[in-house]
Amino acid sequence: MIFQTFDEKNKCFMVYKNGTFHESVTPSCTQTWSYANYLKDKNVEYASLFALPHSKSLDDLCPPNKKNQYEKIKKRIRSIIKSAQEVDLDLDKMCIYDLMPRHVLKNLAEIKTEICETVFSEYTKPHNYDQLLKITKVISDIKFRSLNVDASCITRITLRDRNMHKLLKKSRPIIDYDMTKTVTGRLSTKRDTFPIMTLAKKYRNVLTPSNHWLFELDFNACELRTALALLGHEQPEEDLHEWNLTNVFTRAKDRDNAKKRIFSWLYNPNSKDDKVSEIYDRNRLKTLYFKDNKVKTPFGREIECDEHHAVSYLVQSTAADLLFEQMYKVWEHLNNKKSFIKFCNHDSVMIDLHENEQYEFNEIKQIFSDTRFGKFKVNCLGGKNWAQMKELYIK
Repeated sequence: MIFQTFDEKNKCFMVYKNGTFHESVTPSCTQTWSYANYLKDKNVEYASLFALPHSKSLDDLCPPNKKNQYEKIKKRIRSIIKSAQEVDLDLDKMCIYDLMPRHVLKNLAEIKTEICETVFSEYTKPHNYDQLLKITKVISDIKFRSLNVDASCITRITLRDRNMHKLLKKSRPIIDYDMTKTVTGRLSTKRDTFPIMTLAKKYRNVLTPSNHWLFELDFNACELRTALALLGHEQPEEDLHEWNLTNVFTRAKDRDNAKKRIFSWLYNPNSKDDKVSEIYDRNRLKTLYFKDNKVKTPFGREIECDEHHAVSYLVQSTAADLLFEQMYKVWEHLNNKKSFIKFCNHDSVMIDLHENEQYEFNEIKQIFSDTRFGKFKVNCLGGKNWAQMKELYIK
């Protein structure tokens, strides 16, 4: 049965099904538009994930005869948000729908239900649905954990400093990821929330743990290791750039030179390097995963592209999904613990670690490093704030 929720947080405000409001989600509730944290253990299908590969949102799918009504409801919601901001009402700690009349909520629920009926009848379940749901569960959990952000740490000397201070003061102290902005599936962050993906290193001292430590797990050369895995090669145990220096670029000057050279070759289709091609075979990657102007990844993503972008899209998308898969495993391990995943950033996952659980370093690292493509080398860092992370030597 299709139902609609009215809150994304950990507690259920109410649900709407069969024309009436209810206080809780029952086993008969099996389909809805979008995920909410309190649905974590429920057997529910989400229309938003069915529509995601088609880049369709509620706005796109709204029936023409309901457009006007839907726009009026959205306008009302915006006005409530604006009014709440003017009186410093924290909407992160309450449900905005609690401030709306029941008849308006009913109209919104009916529109969403009609959209769900269309989506579930006309769209097939994506091949990567389970992966999309795992990502959704983790980033939803991250969204509703407030950050400790101290913008006063920024020394406002330059114009850049002052602009960053102003941006952080205006941003909500949460990380709200967007799964829809990139073709490869990499995450971006929504406007007016903490800019975790683009924050320059010099400003990272503004972010401190809610528990006692920040513990970072960072894949070593994740995209290159992904390329090796896609080609069926075993994973080197050591730092991959050092391995390349010994096994690929035998005449390269140093590690940094080898690193620049390999990335220049991998993502520039016009670059030719016979030594690299012996191991990192771009043409074979295209033969295996690119067909009919589509890249098909091992995680079930299908990305339309031209041959020029095929390898970069394949490797970036697969590496991103691999990180999400490992992050989900760690997230499950931390369920019901005091430590939690604070955010992910490119090739790394940050854990807000409680001191009573700091001896789980080894186990968490093991979970993160054991991938479907073999054991990936993981660099571990720890610190009291994001700017003062030091390497941890964990076996």
